[in-house]
Amino acid sequence: MKIIIPKEKKQLLKNTTIHIDTSYSDSLATVLINKKERSLTLVTGQKPLFAHCVFILDKGSTNLKDKQFSIDGSYAKQLPHYFTSEQDIELNFQASSADSSFIELIQTDLKDNEATLRRCKCSDASKEHLTYLKDNKQLPTTTVSKTVIERAIFESTGHMPYQFIELDSDKQHIRVQRDGKVEKKYLPKDIKLPVSIVMTQEITYKLFDFCKTINGDKIEMVQQGELLTFKTDESSVTSTLTGLNEFYTKTPEKTETLRFVELDFYEFKAELRHCFKEYGVIKKANDALLYLSDKKAAIAVFTEPYKFVHPFTVSKIDNKKDNVNSIFRFSPKDLLNIKIKDLIGAKSTRLEVIEYSNGEIKLGVYYSLEDKLPYLSIPIEKDKSQLPKVLAMLESLDKNQHKTQHKKQEIQGDLFGSDMGEGEEDEY
Repeated sequence: MKIIIPKEKKQLLKNTTIHIDTSYSDSLATVLINKKERSLTLVTGQKPLFAHCVFILDKGSTNLKDKQFSIDGSYAKQLPHYFTSEQDIELNFQASSADSSFIELIQTDLKDNEATLRRCKCSDASKEHLTYLKDNKQLPTTTVSKTVIERAIFESTGHMPYQFIELDSDKQHIRVQRDGKVEKKYLPKDIKLPVSIVMTQEITYKLFDFCKTINGDKIEMVQQGELLTFKTDESSVTSTLTGLNEFYTKTPEKTETLRFVELDFYEFKAELRHCFKEYGVIKKANDALLYLSDKKAAIAVFTEPYKFVHPFTVSKIDNKKDNVNSIFRFSPKDLLNIKIKDLIGAKSTRLEVIEYSNGEIKLGVYYSLEDKLPYLSIPIEKDKSQLPKVLAMLESLDKNQHKTQHKKQEIQGDLFGSDMGEGEEDEY
């Protein structure tokens, strides 16, 4: 049996096989062939996070028979990658005996003009996958236009990164959770959602890819507890909203910004990484100080036998009179876990010392200068006892820099003086 999936459907195949979790040794993909409809249905995923799609097979498909079987998940996940963008996905199903069958493909390497035969044994169709297909047809869904869904995605991406985002159709607001904290904003008046939507950032990306592959303008959706399903006649995907109940109970907290500074996060993180990488005792101690004044920011590390202080050039810093000098203790490891590539403007990143209503203090690192919620925050604590040590180190650094600069000026003066100081005229 020759099975040909048109190359135009490769993205749909990718969107379905991407849900295969190969960390499970028993991960499977289930295939159903319908001879009359000349279609192939593919089901992937582990319970309860399934996905499926339906392909109308190319006319070149031959000897089609009604069949249902499962294949190894790793093999199925690689199927889109074994064919170039110009190639149809061509598979062959072979039944070598009554109880043994396999599916195979030929992967051609156009560069070296070589070919590889890749064959995978078939097994009985997964009962969980078959049950999913049956139950999926009976879901109590709400139909939403693709245009509205795409607008919801657009509004959501403007608030990334987030753990949860809720677009509430009744209250006309958006609730965003980032780093465990919630912020509420008004939903644009021109968005008319027939039903409220709650998504994680991962679901938002999945839904974006889902919309790119569907032909019609209607999407069915249903939320059942912590499971969210989007579907059409051609495909479906179910995702998890783990932690949703806690998100519903969260309300925006009252906070106070004690200090803020805008600096180069590359430089900030590089100093911590240097101390961690090159000094084992500093890494083991996992302890550092953040110094903030009305003009300067610095990192200090006081781990015996070392005393390091590294000031930073700041583009902006608060200069309230009661914020002349502040010292905060933090864990460098927590801050090093923040990925620079996830920040929009790492060359000028905003850091805020935030105090919450329960007295907790955190250092918030912001995704962009305009963001209202921190991308990530780490616990910190005030430590005024270390202030004299840090000030003494900074004063020593300033004196040494001043001496070095003065010496350079003297040397430069001598150089220029020797060139012109012997009564010789400058020819130029």
